[in-house]
Amino acid sequence: MKILFRVIVFLIAFSLVAACSLPLKPTILPAAMNSPTIAVSPTTNASQRTNQFGFFVGKPEKALNAKALKPLTDIGNVGWVRLNVGLGVNGQDYTPYLAAGFNVILTIINKDPNNIVTDYGTPKDYPAAGFPFQKKDQYQQDVHTLLQPALTYLQQGRQVWVQAENEEIDATVEPGALYWRGTDAQYLAESQAFYEAVKSVSPKFQVVLTSFASYMLDFLDNPNDAGHAHGLQHVTLLLSQAKYDALDLHFYGCVEDIPAKIKTIKGLAPSGQPTTWISTENGGPDFRCKSTPATWKQDLAQFEQLEATQLPGRLSACLENGGRICLWFSFYDLTNASDTFSHFGVINLDSNPPQKKPAYAAYQAFIAKQQK
Repeated sequence: MKILFRVIVFLIAFSLVAACSLPLKPTILPAAMNSPTIAVSPTTNASQRTNQFGFFVGKPEKALNAKALKPLTDIGNVGWVRLNVGLGVNGQDYTPYLAAGFNVILTIINKDPNNIVTDYGTPKDYPAAGFPFQKKDQYQQDVHTLLQPALTYLQQGRQVWVQAENEEIDATVEPGALYWRGTDAQYLAESQAFYEAVKSVSPKFQVVLTSFASYMLDFLDNPNDAGHAHGLQHVTLLLSQAKYDALDLHFYGCVEDIPAKIKTIKGLAPSGQPTTWISTENGGPDFRCKSTPATWKQDLAQFEQLEATQLPGRLSACLENGGRICLWFSFYDLTNASDTFSHFGVINLDSNPPQKKPAYAAYQAFIAKQQK
């Protein structure tokens, strides 16, 4: 009996050792179990960054590499920043903004060279564009991996809203579309996959529908415009069939037109779909409006002063008409944009140190007024 007992004990022990040495099948664990440990600056005071205003910052490394994070921190109570991040693109760490106390909106653009459909162009032809995925599971895993570093900050009370693609429009209808090289049907498939992936990481993430461009909102309000019919069809399709928690409206054009654009979108929202809306791009002055006396090329100083004058009115139009988050476009002047969007920043990063424009002080005054 003693011999038999020893044999049984030996066999059990051997089985346990063998089991522990077997390779495990990789799985996606629940978000809380996969949460990484991230060092957060002890000087961060997240309670100071609670309002609904902020800035489009662009690529995460842009402002950081240009040492613009300090002016962004110093400007006042900036509650939010929006960042563009690409799947399959290295070196885009958005966590420094979360560590600094900002809430973040991530516009996630599918650029993974191993998982894109290039029927309507390539990344070389359209470097700013997102592309439909080939494999849903790979796309969802890429989204999951990208969002993992945000979990620690969600647990600390920071908010992270995420968006699939910027200003999506069907490339078969708009051949020159800059930001999406696929069809509406392909975007709806991505929207579904994106929503599932995001919520599997954490239900605390809020999913934002692709942004409606300012020109698209212009189409909706002008039945005589050639783009009206398609604009109406496009917006109605996405509002009714995409998966999202909130909408994103972009406002350029004339500041006085913003309330009407918001009213139009509210009227098109189908029953049962979310009606929360945000604006991650709102900038001016637009030289196409009568209220803009000169382009920046004609008189840059006058243009920048008018920008400072319009900033509170544009952000107020967002706030007073129900915008949950109202961002200015952009924090810094763009250097590779079209003439229309080149000088909407509140600082100029090309100077050393970064030059604060009149709009920088206008933002500070606007925020101080909101806090009274």
